[in-house]
Amino acid sequence: MKDIHVCRIIGQSEVAPRIVRALLKGPKIAREAQPGQFVNVQVGKTTDPLLRRPFSVHAAYPDEGVYSILYAVRGRGTTLLSEMRPGDELSVIGPLGTPFDLGESSDSRHILVAGGCGAAPLHFLCDALCRKWGCDNVTVLAGAQSKDAVVCEAEFRANGVNVIVSTDDGSHGFHGLATQLLETHLSKCISQTPGSHVRVYSCGPHMMLKQVAQICREAGVARCQVSLETVMACGVGVCLGCVQKVRGDSGTSYKRVCVDGPVFDAEEIVWD
Repeated sequence: MKDIHVCRIIGQSEVAPRIVRALLKGPKIAREAQPGQFVNVQVGKTTDPLLRRPFSVHAAYPDEGVYSILYAVRGRGTTLLSEMRPGDELSVIGPLGTPFDLGESSDSRHILVAGGCGAAPLHFLCDALCRKWGCDNVTVLAGAQSKDAVVCEAEFRANGVNVIVSTDDGSHGFHGLATQLLETHLSKCISQTPGSHVRVYSCGPHMMLKQVAQICREAGVARCQVSLETVMACGVGVCLGCVQKVRGDSGTSYKRVCVDGPVFDAEEIVWD
């Protein structure tokens, strides 16, 4: 089991309505975290609420010993977290889970498909891809319900990657879904680059990920990886509360999202 770290809150800021970015001092996590991994945070100072809350690592700055998480204020736990102030300390376990595979070819084109707060781990991934392969071959397709709900757009653009935004209500960018953007962009991309050189990474609602997986399968992309937003209880593989049905050589089985994921190959998932 991973060590428990005491991480100090450096600051919190609302980056969109009820979407908060927390910057935390945690040298070991900042140094060891990889894109796609998460931390499990005790959001209160007592046993109420009892369960920790999982948050994807949004960014890491190893030289400063600092990392950030991005979260939506939805329930009691995230409300308590949002009310904490700089200097307050949190009990954090992490980094946990499996990271994204960034590939081993400099010829690959990388497409990141984010749905809402699914942009959080993809922001960290974007940073890593740019460092490893350069930003020219990275495209981010960011979808949200409305303009106010788009997160990380400015941060993605600051990297110099190609960013295309969609909103369900048409208030910003393309009027439609991120999966529609993916179909259009893949069609253009594969006309210039064989599908075997295209890699897709996605995080967001389950139905969006299912559609992303289907689009990538039909387009023949080299690999599609998805980060599942599954509700977790313990976060360390003990409770078996976050199992996902998967397929393998010997048929179907179940894996624990918290330790075997949250990043999976899309073809491994049995989509319901």
